[in-house]
Amino acid sequence: MPNIEAAQYYQQALKLGQKEYKNCVHRGLNPNIQALGADKLQLSQVKLGIMDIPIYLVVGSTEEARCNSFSAGFYPLMGQDSEFATKWTHLCSAQLSEGIHDAIKCYEYLGRFYVREGNKRVSVLKSMGSATIQADVTRLMPERTDDITVQIYMEFLEFFKHSKCWGVHFSDLGGYARLQAALGFAKDQDWPEDFQKKFKARYFSFRSSFYRLGGGGLGLTTGDALLRWLEFYSAQDFLAAIGEGEFRQTLSAIWKELCVHAETEPIAVSLAPAGEAEEKKGMMSTLLSGGRRKLRVAFLFQGTPESSGWAAAHDKGREHLEHVLGDSVSVMSYYEVSQQGAAEVISEAVADGAELIFTTSVNLIDATLRVAVKYPKVRFMNCSIDQPYVNVKAYYCRVYEAKFIAGAIAGAMSKTGRIGYVGSYPILGVPASINAFALGAALTCPDASIELRWHCLPGDYMEEFRAQGIQLVCDRDYIAEQPYGTKGLSRLGPDGELVHLASPSWQWGEFYVRIVRELLRDPKSIPLAENSSKAINYWWGMDSDVVDIRVSPDLPEGTRVLAGLLRDGIRSGTIQPFKRLILAQDGRVINDGSRNLTMEEILKMDWLNDRIDGRLPAYDELLPITRATVRRLGIDREKIPPEEEKSP
Repeated sequence: MPNIEAAQYYQQALKLGQKEYKNCVHRGLNPNIQALGADKLQLSQVKLGIMDIPIYLVVGSTEEARCNSFSAGFYPLMGQDSEFATKWTHLCSAQLSEGIHDAIKCYEYLGRFYVREGNKRVSVLKSMGSATIQADVTRLMPERTDDITVQIYMEFLEFFKHSKCWGVHFSDLGGYARLQAALGFAKDQDWPEDFQKKFKARYFSFRSSFYRLGGGGLGLTTGDALLRWLEFYSAQDFLAAIGEGEFRQTLSAIWKELCVHAETEPIAVSLAPAGEAEEKKGMMSTLLSGGRRKLRVAFLFQGTPESSGWAAAHDKGREHLEHVLGDSVSVMSYYEVSQQGAAEVISEAVADGAELIFTTSVNLIDATLRVAVKYPKVRFMNCSIDQPYVNVKAYYCRVYEAKFIAGAIAGAMSKTGRIGYVGSYPILGVPASINAFALGAALTCPDASIELRWHCLPGDYMEEFRAQGIQLVCDRDYIAEQPYGTKGLSRLGPDGELVHLASPSWQWGEFYVRIVRELLRDPKSIPLAENSSKAINYWWGMDSDVVDIRVSPDLPEGTRVLAGLLRDGIRSGTIQPFKRLILAQDGRVINDGSRNLTMEEILKMDWLNDRIDGRLPAYDELLPITRATVRRLGIDREKIPPEEEKSP
């Protein structure tokens, strides 16, 4: 006879099964375990042998008749007087006295398990809280198709070969490779056995914490959540975590990030600052209230103004902020901040009282994220775009507007219609600038043709332009007052000198002043993570003065007048560079001219206009020094293989 304790276990398990059954029916879900269709048994089979598998991945049976005996979670549904209950209770007694030693037999299909023999053993061990069960596993290999589920599973098979780890699932392609890299392994590197054991234990705790906090309602897999978690914490943090309590604490800290990550459209884009009336209202309120304490603002630069034009432009913006707002701000600056030491410097800025921190390079965003989650009452902003984080807001400029005007100037000044263009990196926004330049050139020169080259590729592009007889070249933008560097759109002289004609000009100070004024006017206008429902990205243009066009006084008067008219039109919205007939290089009609492209279409362009002779370079072709930026902001960043690091 089964003992009393085993009978009590059955009674408790039956209640859980009945409750789960009712909940599933109420929600319109299958209330029983799943049945593996007979058609699946015709698939190619691979014997994997006996191994421990996560019991929560055992979801069904090969015998449809057995399915009605169990709730969806493998809890029993048959009455206590049934033969089923008697056999279940005997198994429970065996587990209590000496343990169940016989392995179940099951099929694995797409990462889930279906029982051939041992349904009750699964139910008993599941009801008694076992995390794993020993199983003799046979894999059913699905046919290769374009189905996303099958494609993700094929990636899992490669991952499993190296990790021997079940239960890690992702919603999108590339997740397994990113996890391998985040944990410090090359994509084809085997995990040491002790690492496998530690990871499995930590992953089980992470999964339990994720679901206890309500992760099941987010539409994310545990693997999705872990990849997001690893953007804010390190692999060492994951491996060192002790129990569910620590994971619950860290997951709670980034819960808003997970919620936003699960959204179909996680990013809200700010295209312009608050209106002039709001700014005046804010300034008047500050005066009437007797002012407020100074806002402490910190700037972090990877270089120095002397060594980097990019740092010089942002430092000039910092100077403008201090000049305009004076006693309203207290500014701290940190120069030559390396990626490796950035987290320490950002933490130092917080310790020094910074309430708003600008990290002025996309290469500092990882460190910014990891510090930001520790200080939820501090506002963090990173100079980048298309970043889906509520803890760190992104900001950038719509440079393509100024590039359109530069293209129109180039077309008007060209004698042959052949114009050179040097792109920076194949990152978000750059194809928009190239295409806008080409469209501007076509506006004033119907036969314009753009020869495209790249800074991020090896070679002497200026020598190529000279050899081809090209006299007008649009090189990198004019971003700061510097005695050296590129000059935007220039005439290429016979002796190699560049004569400046026009260039987009970045005015970061205007952005910094407007952001700080907004924060002084109303702190809620730049919400903290806890009050955010979307990730905010600022992508301001010429109408907000953060980007402009600089023209040479030596330009012909008519060309200068044209540039001014185009500038005024873009600022007012009456001229939109992409509202016209646009054909791609492959002949596709991108726009028939009846509409303007959306901001999403503009930012994420991955095509080139049919007037452009050139192409977008592949990641493997890039100079190594450029790859970190392209990895973070590349137009094809989801397809870029993760960095491979040394094993932990």
